[in-house]
Amino acid sequence: MEQSKFRRYFLILISILFLESCQHGLIEERKIHFKEIEFSSNIQDSFKQKSKKYFIISSEKNFLSLKVSSLKFQKKNYYGGSSARAKQIEIIGFLDYSFQNDLTKKNGVLKTSGWIPINEENPQAEIMAQKELINELEDLLLHQLMQEYWLIES
Repeated sequence: MEQSKFRRYFLILISILFLESCQHGLIEERKIHFKEIEFSSNIQDSFKQKSKKYFIISSEKNFLSLKVSSLKFQKKNYYGGSSARAKQIEIIGFLDYSFQNDLTKKNGVLKTSGWIPINEENPQAEIMAQKELINELEDLLLHQLMQEYWLIES
């Protein structure tokens, strides 16, 4: 009796794990096809490399073209306390893009931001944290760009 309950729950657990892994594979394999992808000269190579994970260039003519014209990051310091010292840093990322084909053209600007605390004791660690935050913001901007594409396509 006890062994049959164990088998039943074990089979349920295995089937749930199997179904979850199948759904994860379907989501992860989705890539966007473009006729052409163009980056302006001021776009960092790290962003271009990351975009290859999500975007594929195809030779079919019915796909849209993507042009990324600028990628900028602005840093803002926020001050507080009785001595008015810097307390937090906000880094804001801006991405200018356009989707186009023979019939339509859609331009847009994506914006995302992140915060890190000031580290006065170890400025090198603060610089590394800023670089890591910019890396994460690039990923967020790519995901937002994918969402914009799916909104246009739907």
